[in-house]
Amino acid sequence: MNNEEKKLSCGVCHAYLFDDDDVVYCPVCGAPHHRDCYNGLGHCAFEGFHGTENEYKKSVFKDEDKDKKENENRVICEICGAGYGKEKTNCPECGAPNFKSVGGTFAQFDFLGGVPEDTDLGQGVRAAEARRFVFTNTRRYIPKFAQINLGKKAGWNWFSFLFPCGWFLSRKMYKAGIIAGILSICFSMFSIPFQLSLSHYDMASFGGYNELFSTVLADASKIGFSVLALAASGVVLQLILRFICAIFGDKIYRDYAIDTISRIKRESDDIDYDYRKKGGANVFLLLIGFFAVQYIPSVIASLLI
Repeated sequence: MNNEEKKLSCGVCHAYLFDDDDVVYCPVCGAPHHRDCYNGLGHCAFEGFHGTENEYKKSVFKDEDKDKKENENRVICEICGAGYGKEKTNCPECGAPNFKSVGGTFAQFDFLGGVPEDTDLGQGVRAAEARRFVFTNTRRYIPKFAQINLGKKAGWNWFSFLFPCGWFLSRKMYKAGIIAGILSICFSMFSIPFQLSLSHYDMASFGGYNELFSTVLADASKIGFSVLALAASGVVLQLILRFICAIFGDKIYRDYAIDTISRIKRESDDIDYDYRKKGGANVFLLLIGFFAVQYIPSVIASLLI
């Protein structure tokens, strides 16, 4: 950047210095002067300040230029707040896309589903803070949190209905996930006596499920009505559990998120790190929960058979 753009002025006459001026700089503090002014005075105009806190800072403009250049080449992630080079396509901290690299901006994308950033979702937690914690699918969950905070307790969550244990675990609600998993496994085990009864049949001899169903009804007294009732109650309880999780899943998640964010704000030394650690979603845990609920009852049944 040239002298005129920086608006440097001579320390003696205080006139602006231009590129075609004969300029000299103090060898001690770097203050600029017209050569004639410096020679006429015989020393730096700021000599009396040398060695003090008021000394002319020769690097002030250089540092400003450097900072400006660095800022121009950096992008601040609006999800986690990390800074990184604008040439990168994704934030190295949280993986959020860098829309500026393709000529766009985050302002074009509403991550809050229409909820203002400063909306209080409970306990002083703002929507912008909840967005950083939830991280994925915020367009769905943040509006849900806002509605729940206004008094709407019930809703519907398909993921929580289809995969109660897996969904809770994936959102790092470990206590709720373990409880849902244990209940699902227990209810599934209600059908084990019925499966043991079916093991006496030659399944290959049946032409389809209709024939199998007819045979089971015909042999109901032989199988035992208590066994059939137990299996049926297990199915009903499974459905009840799924409906409860689906209806109140968002409320449970909102309470967990708000409580966790509030605790992090009070106690954490690294808020961004704790948001990533305790928030977001973990697909691996979703799969663990799904397979555990699906296969543990089958393994137990096969051992008994």
